[in-house]
Amino acid sequence: MSIDTNAPYKVPEQYQPKNKNVEPKMKKSAVFMIFLGWFLNAVITIAIGVGIVFGVIKIVEAINSSNQNATPETSVETNQA
Repeated sequence: MSIDTNAPYKVPEQYQPKNKNVEPKMKKSAVFMIFLGWFLNAVITIAIGVGIVFGVIKIVEAINSSNQNATPETSVETNQA
């Protein structure tokens, strides 16, 4: 038995839809789950972005405040190892 690999696939009759012009419908729970997934992804992405922005601001403030409080060493005795 030879198989023609160039021929398009034919769906068996038992698996073909009865009404070919009818569009399949989604359950309300499936629509809700799709919306919930999109919404949670958006909220998490926004939260990560806000966290990065505030984190960078706090790091910059900490660096600037530590530089302002630093006093230069002026005496020779304190510079010795």
